[in-house]
Amino acid sequence: MTDHSTRPTDDSERVSRLTANTPPAPPERAAAPEPASGNDVVREYEVRYQEPRRMRATPRSYSTMNISDEEKLWSAIAHGSIWVTLLSGFATGGFSVPLSVFVPLVIYFMFRKKSDYIVFHSMQAFVLQLIATVGVLALAVVGGTAWLIGMIVSLLAVFVLAGIVLVPLWGIVGIVLALTIFFTPLVALVFGTIAVVETFNKRDYRYPFIARWIDRQLAGGVLSAN
Repeated sequence: MTDHSTRPTDDSERVSRLTANTPPAPPERAAAPEPASGNDVVREYEVRYQEPRRMRATPRSYSTMNISDEEKLWSAIAHGSIWVTLLSGFATGGFSVPLSVFVPLVIYFMFRKKSDYIVFHSMQAFVLQLIATVGVLALAVVGGTAWLIGMIVSLLAVFVLAGIVLVPLWGIVGIVLALTIFFTPLVALVFGTIAVVETFNKRDYRYPFIARWIDRQLAGGVLSAN
């Protein structure tokens, strides 16, 4: 074996060998503008499609460096009003909920033109209370009615043996529905309490999922100030 056969092939040599037998391009093709590279195409796609979507999905950041005592107080009140909504709702059989649930919304309109911090947290509190009250009530009515109809059908299906499987299965569905209805207000109460502590200490607390939706509405949705 000679030194020439063992010498590593240089990259430029390899390229020159691959292109040595390639016929020269016709003059009109050589004069044609150079096509965009793959990186240019990818970059154009990202700028045109992905970056606007990314900007819409990115939550806005609310600075907490200059939060005043008034801002932290009203934000904490908005979050803490969930205690009033749930406790008074249980005490009055739900009759006080249509009033107390709108406390955060009143705070929102009070400070809509004054404080982004209060606006953001009052809307978080309002949406959370709607889920914990109106949402749970709707789930109980609609879900409960659907479950009752399904259970009746399952019991009737016992006569054709299919109900032997459907009745216990539908019973499990009912248990899951009942647990969801029972624990949703409690979970909301826990989140609201944490938010009270965080906002009173001038920190920017965000509810899961709700915060991102509120961000989008404040940035360019139905809650954006024109």
